[in-house]
Amino acid sequence: MEKFVPKYRNGAWPAGGVLHVYVCPRAGVDDDLLELAQRCRSAISEYPIDPQYPDVPGDPGWLHLTVEMIADTPTSAISDEEKAKLVSELTQELTGLPGFGTEVGPPIGNVAGCVLDVWPEDQVRELGSRVRAAVVRARGEDAIQHSGGRPHMSIGYSYAAASSDKLNSKLRNTVIPRRASLWIDRVYLLDVMWTERPIGSDGTLGWQMTWTCVAEIPLAG
Repeated sequence: MEKFVPKYRNGAWPAGGVLHVYVCPRAGVDDDLLELAQRCRSAISEYPIDPQYPDVPGDPGWLHLTVEMIADTPTSAISDEEKAKLVSELTQELTGLPGFGTEVGPPIGNVAGCVLDVWPEDQVRELGSRVRAAVVRARGEDAIQHSGGRPHMSIGYSYAAASSDKLNSKLRNTVIPRRASLWIDRVYLLDVMWTERPIGSDGTLGWQMTWTCVAEIPLAG
């Protein structure tokens, strides 16, 4: 793995936030997923990975599944009226999509830290397609600037280089069971910010995520 550095339009992250559409796990709904994340803590604690959740059972912290980034401009340049238009388009697009379940796991060390792949992914991809259609209607084609690859949920982001091979061996041998359910019946429009700050015990700098919620948008049913 390498040190994770957030990118915005292939450049540096802006000083303010950037709007994203996320799926976020919830206590009382996705408890086996939150338990899986906690089981990963001991394995990743030996590596330069900053967990996206606290060492508190049932607390989802900043765990998320990215659906889409609104990438045409930072949040500070988007008016309240434009945000309302985006929320309206997302609501209209997702009203006809029923809630659904999928699974995440197993945990995998990668170039940016540790992730849980999502499978089955067909309905997640349909959700992404609908979200992108709504974003394009609200903000135009320029708002879609990247491909996030396969759907996944990041357990933590790396703040230095290390061997993913050894991490994957430890995850495979110690994290059992290796999959958990995720129920998706809403998405969140969030203002996502990244801040570089000391993370490692020796003061090593890493990037940490925070967000504020703009809107919660339910699926049908």
